Amino acid sequence: MWPLMLCSITGMAIIFDRAWALARSSLDFHKFILCLKKHIRSNNPEAQPSCLKRRPASASFIARIYYQYLHENTPKRNEALKREGFRHLDNLGHRLKMLAAIAQVSPLLGLLGTVTGLVVAFYQIEALGGRVQPTDLAGGIWEALLTTVVGLSIGIPCLLAHQFFQAQIDKRAHEMTETVSELDEVFAHGDENSMDELPEHTTFTA
Repeated sequence: MWPLMLCSITGMAIIFDRAWALARSSLDFHKFILCLKKHIRSNNPEAQPSCLKRRPASASFIARIYYQYLHENTPKRNEALKREGFRHLDNLGHRLKMLAAIAQVSPLLGLLGTVTGLVVAFYQIEALGGRVQPTDLAGGIWEALLTTVVGLSIGIPCLLAHQFFQAQIDKRAHEMTETVSELDEVFAHGDENSMDELPEHTTFTA
C-alpha cells in the first residue's frame, strides 16, 4: 500500500500542476483571432497589437515571437517560431510521461498486492493442514483484494487526466499553427521573396 500511496500523492500533484499550467495557457481563441485580424487591417499592422499582452497563453505567445522576428528573413523567422513553439509545448507537457507511467503501474501494483496476499492465504491453509474456517481467510483475502481496488482507483483517474491534458496540448498546438498562418497571410505571403524561400506555414504538433 505504501507504493500505491506514493503513486496517489505524485499523481494528484501532477494533475493539479498541469491543470494550472494549461488554464494559464488558454484564451478565447475566436476573440483573439478577431482582434489580431482587426489590427492587421489597420494602418500600422507591423506594430505589435494590444491583444498580445504579457500572458502565457499559447496563441499570444507565438504571435509575440512572430512580431519579434517580423523583419528577419522567412527561414530565420520560421526557425525561431518552431524552436520557441516546440519549447512552449514541451513545457505544457512537462511530467505527463510520469502521469502516464503512474496510470499504468498503479493497477499492476494493486494486482501484485492481491497475488502476494493470496499466496499468504494459501500458505496459511497449508500450515493448518486444510482445517480452516472461511472466517480464518476472509480477512486476509479482503485485505489482498483491497490493493487491486486502490490501484485501479489511482490508475483510472490518472489515465483520464493524461488523455485530457494531451488533448488540450494538441488544441494549443492547433491554435498556434492557425495564429502563424493568419500572420503569414499578411506578412510572409505578402513578400514574393519569402514565398519563394518557404511557401508552407509553420505547423506545430504536440
